[in-house]
Amino acid sequence: MKLSPKFIDFLTSDGKVEFLEGTTKAGKTTVAFGTKFIYKIKKSTKTKHLIAGESIGTIESNIINDDHGLLDLYGDEIEYNPKGKGKVRLPHLKMGEHIIYLVGYDNISRFKKVLGGQFGVVGIDEINIAVMSFIEELFLPRFEYLFGTLNPDDPNKEIYSKFINRSRPIKKYEKEIPKEIMEELKKSDPQNRWLYWFFTYKDNPTVTEDDEKELLSSLLPDSVQYKRKIQGLRAKATGLIFNLPRKNIISIDEAKQMKFAKLVCGVDTAYSQESEDTFAFIYAGITDKFEYVVLDEQVYNNRDLKEPLTPSDIPEKLFAFIERNNEIWGNCRTIFIDQADAGTILECQKVKKTKGLLYKILPSYKKTTIINRLKLQNGWLAQGKYLIVSHCKEHIAEHNRYSWLEGKDEPEDRNDHTINASQYAWLPYKEKIAKGK
Repeated sequence: MKLSPKFIDFLTSDGKVEFLEGTTKAGKTTVAFGTKFIYKIKKSTKTKHLIAGESIGTIESNIINDDHGLLDLYGDEIEYNPKGKGKVRLPHLKMGEHIIYLVGYDNISRFKKVLGGQFGVVGIDEINIAVMSFIEELFLPRFEYLFGTLNPDDPNKEIYSKFINRSRPIKKYEKEIPKEIMEELKKSDPQNRWLYWFFTYKDNPTVTEDDEKELLSSLLPDSVQYKRKIQGLRAKATGLIFNLPRKNIISIDEAKQMKFAKLVCGVDTAYSQESEDTFAFIYAGITDKFEYVVLDEQVYNNRDLKEPLTPSDIPEKLFAFIERNNEIWGNCRTIFIDQADAGTILECQKVKKTKGLLYKILPSYKKTTIINRLKLQNGWLAQGKYLIVSHCKEHIAEHNRYSWLEGKDEPEDRNDHTINASQYAWLPYKEKIAKGK
């Protein structure tokens, strides 16, 4: 079995409880059950162990009979008794003196027969959809070692706050975890030796370049399933604000064929070192056909920087960003900066004056309410008038994450920094774009 360095670190970790979350095709189930589960059992002094899944059929399909499943890897050592055998009347695997019970949490009466005993090793497949009473019973504790695999789900589910978010990544992999998920983890107090792992299809050496292309084209970027399965992000089944059709994401070559009547820049800032909030620069153009095109982006986060940015650091970075894009697209002279950030506006105006630069530096226009901005932007997306060049990865990602607050008609205060910067850039020209004249 081919293993990535991250999976090798997982196999050699000493956590008591471990959660493996991430994208589809990452190999989480194959490695966790096919390697670490068996290794832990062989090291255990206990004879009773447990595999739990949605149903016995799911366990057979995903863990026992699959390629690189338990029978494929350990057929000479493992005996499968789907209807029980001898004194053990429940479905189980027998490996020497070890009995591995198989339980589907779709069958409450059956798993009650198993619970109550002490287990050595417990593996839970798709723990995010497990019955909470079953999980709570297992965590009394009734095990030496437990892991759960899952694909991202609705972050408001009880399983996250009560169990998964109490785990933490090892320091080596902290920066590989999406910021949204790290923020969720920090909402719960950590438990000693509870480890969190985030795996993607890039951590699976068996996924070829063709496999990756097929995977990326299998789901639309505007869908919840794309967020969950491709990006590995937790997402509610409903509640996304924007619908970003694939056709609205264009190549840089397509953008170069357009004629731009106006080039603008929007800036959103955030100086906190504790949050995921970012500095976002957006360089955009309005075409002669009154399409709004996001041409480039630049994002910083003070939490990730050894030397945090201050307002005096922004002008150099911002003007360099604009000049770089001016060489490609034309002449952007107008910059709109979040009106709430007087310090950054003042620093940029000081540098402009000192160096004799020709930019207009203006505070953002915020008289249009947030709800009306969102309505306008969604309308332009539907009409094909709001376009994004494909290398603007963060702007695309925010469109696929930005959601309504649960039960409210207002957006969440997150996943919106490049979106805000872009809005600052187009708000003064909204009527021209809307009316096409």
